[in-house]
Amino acid sequence: MSGTARPDGPDPEAARPVPAEPEGGESACWLDKVCGACGAIQDTAPFDRCARCGAARE
Repeated sequence: MSGTARPDGPDPEAARPVPAEPEGGESACWLDKVCGACGAIQDTAPFDRCARCGAARE
């Protein structure tokens, strides 16, 4: 023997399932809420004019 201990069975850490990624969070695409002129995010979508700068939606 080389002096290193061997486990008597399978590694209990390796047998544990990997937890799934949590679901939820914000939507990935907010393009329909972003003003093209100033970059402000609008409270509602679709919008006609930006609440910050007044620019018309492109």
